[in-house]
Amino acid sequence: GGGGGGLVGGKKGAVSILLRPLLCVMPAEPGSRLMLFVAFVWSLTADADKVGYSFASSFLVFMVVQRAVMTTPLVCLCLYKSGVGKCARAVTNNIGFLLLISVMEMYVVAAFLKALDHLFVSYAIAAKRSGILLSVLGGAIFYQEKIRDRLPYILVMLAGMAIILCGTEEH
Repeated sequence: GGGGGGLVGGKKGAVSILLRPLLCVMPAEPGSRLMLFVAFVWSLTADADKVGYSFASSFLVFMVVQRAVMTTPLVCLCLYKSGVGKCARAVTNNIGFLLLISVMEMYVVAAFLKALDHLFVSYAIAAKRSGILLSVLGGAIFYQEKIRDRLPYILVMLAGMAIILCGTEEH
């Protein structure tokens, strides 16, 4: 029986060799790895948003359908995990804050989708994702998070986004 085990071990070794370069560039921090995944998924959803928006009968219809599709599974999960009473209390105890966040989020999504009428998806994503970089600066200001070592990289990315959006477009 040693031949079969060697073959399986050989395949694992080959996979390890193929993945080693990818793993070397992956951040050591779990949060950073997760955010790389989030960035990848966001790149796909922005394209899907543009396609969905282009097929919708109106902007408002797209917004309502998109939010309903997002909200339904979350509400079901909340009810399943926490029960009706706890979910209802969470909403009623925070209704003002939730409404404020909802209005701001709806405005941001609406502005993003309208920007897609005038920009390439990749340009709109660059601007949309720069908000995360600004959040890092906000974290340093409001929560005293230590970003000194990463600040030059953040500023370079913000400058790159500004160059992308301010550049002229030739058709």
